[in-house]
Amino acid sequence: MNLLFAMFVVGAFMISPAVAIGQSANLEQARKEGEVVLYSTITVSAFNELNKAIKEKYPFLNVRHIRLGPAQQLARIMQEQRSGQVLVDVIYNNLLHLIYLKENGILGKYESSENKSLMKEAIDPDGFWVGGDIDVLVTGFNSRMISRRDVPTTYDGFLDGRLKGQMAINTNNPYALVGMASLRGEEQGIAYMRKLAQQSLRPVQGFTHMVNLLAAGEYPIALMSQVTKIEEMKEKGAPVDWVSNTPNFSTVGAYAITRTPPHPGAARLFIDFVLSEQGQKVLGRTGKLPMRRGVPTLSKGIDKLLESGNLHAIKDARGLDKYAKIYRELIEQR
Repeated sequence: MNLLFAMFVVGAFMISPAVAIGQSANLEQARKEGEVVLYSTITVSAFNELNKAIKEKYPFLNVRHIRLGPAQQLARIMQEQRSGQVLVDVIYNNLLHLIYLKENGILGKYESSENKSLMKEAIDPDGFWVGGDIDVLVTGFNSRMISRRDVPTTYDGFLDGRLKGQMAINTNNPYALVGMASLRGEEQGIAYMRKLAQQSLRPVQGFTHMVNLLAAGEYPIALMSQVTKIEEMKEKGAPVDWVSNTPNFSTVGAYAITRTPPHPGAARLFIDFVLSEQGQKVLGRTGKLPMRRGVPTLSKGIDKLLESGNLHAIKDARGLDKYAKIYRELIEQR
């Protein structure tokens, strides 16, 4: 019996890092490592707030933050893999890019003890990533140019001929196409986007730029806009508002630990802190929408939206390169 038990223990420690690297952060191991390397798309100001809170709780932990755009980050990590040495511990990016890394064997599993307190959209059933914040893609509109009652609340409503030439869409990522393909199926999703593209859409690069132009009156409607950007402009007094769709596509900002992290204990400790109530409140104060249940955002309207359950998280990244090509061809055909 003792021999069998010993064999079981040895086997447990031989589990591959891709299968499991621990269920809870090892504080002592993190203390010895002293640092964690983070590649993220988080703004510098948001990271500074988060880092300040981490330092207050774990003074010994140095977070080496390298901020890159989603695509640039992906390219850097894939280059590191090809060179034989992935230097990052923790990755923060949108799910389309993290799932791509998962499929290419970059990520390892880690299921934090904090997961139980998160929204269901935050959880990867396979345990390779976990959502830290969410943004919801709603229909933004300029309240001086169009009334709320005339703004469609269904995707098919955007196909109304009376709206031709009146709508803008973000060209920086294929969220709209990937969302429709996962919602209606690939064939119907692409067919829908072909019809939508015939509405003489105004292609704009980036969510922030799209909302800025909306506020300036360049067009009355901004399709699938980040609700956080619209709320921010609305708080500044801009004539913008938003309506909910059926359902609302949502994008998850998620964290993952690499398959062989240089600082595994610190990586797990960092993830646990970000998902904790304290970490989620810090992110909420920076304008992000926390995924921990019970942590409010800065907007009661957004709180109600998140509680509605009328969300369709964009997770499926299979065929991302193909979707991106189709999306560009459709949206930029002016």
